[in-house]
Amino acid sequence: MEGILAMSQKEADRLKTISQIETKALTVLEGSELMGLSARQTYRVLKRIKEEGTKGIIHKLRGKKSNRGYPVKLKKEVVEIYKEHYWDYGPTLFSEELVKSHKISVDHETIRKWLRAEAITTSMRKKRLHRKKRERRSCFGALLQFDGSHHDWFEGRGPECCLINCVDDSTGKVYLKFAVSENTQDVLLILWEYVNKYGIPRSIYTDKYSVYKAEGKLTDFGRAMKELNIETIFANSPQAKGRVERVNRTLQDRLVPKDHPWRRWNQKIKEDKQRNYLAAVLG
Repeated sequence: MEGILAMSQKEADRLKTISQIETKALTVLEGSELMGLSARQTYRVLKRIKEEGTKGIIHKLRGKKSNRGYPVKLKKEVVEIYKEHYWDYGPTLFSEELVKSHKISVDHETIRKWLRAEAITTSMRKKRLHRKKRERRSCFGALLQFDGSHHDWFEGRGPECCLINCVDDSTGKVYLKFAVSENTQDVLLILWEYVNKYGIPRSIYTDKYSVYKAEGKLTDFGRAMKELNIETIFANSPQAKGRVERVNRTLQDRLVPKDHPWRRWNQKIKEDKQRNYLAAVLG
């Protein structure tokens, strides 16, 4: 036989059904139902196989570029923009910035594929052990996930600090505030501001950091929760309070790159060049 035919399992199964139709083991109507095709389309497939042989079962667009694909020129332009200006962005944030600043709309997963094809690595989630997903609480205020994210938020332009993150479990509503550290005074002050704004939550979900829990005694945070009649739930792992942890990771990926000093410095150079050009043109 001349050449090698590559076909999908679906096409191989259809070929078997077509053979049964040709040998009269099945009627065209029965074969159509098995293949998920109309009788009219089945007759077309039968005719194509008679004219072309076995390769007639293979879809005509196999190996051809999709008519809905992006132009190669656009792909090169997007990759160059990424390399020059947004090399520290993830694909999702970059796709949003493309629409906002460059009026180019490309799906973030497509961008991810383009970057990997150019040997540009992007952040990938590590495989984690499967955990049963906990259902969200039924209403706002039923459970508040509370956590501090220690990170070099200002990349050396300011002291390291902690972002205190409050996430409502039911709605995903977020309340954020920077603090010097995850200490009792700042934690209680931020929680007080949250209560004044949104009301007292029924329960609060935190980790076992010393501010929240201590062996053999009640912390100042614990006494405050007791006074407010708020149930305190302690997570046994970061994954247990996954919603607030995911928000922390997203903020670290987005807030820091958006205000990178290199990006502001590069923008200043462009603005200076534009001013110098206008000054030369206008004399």
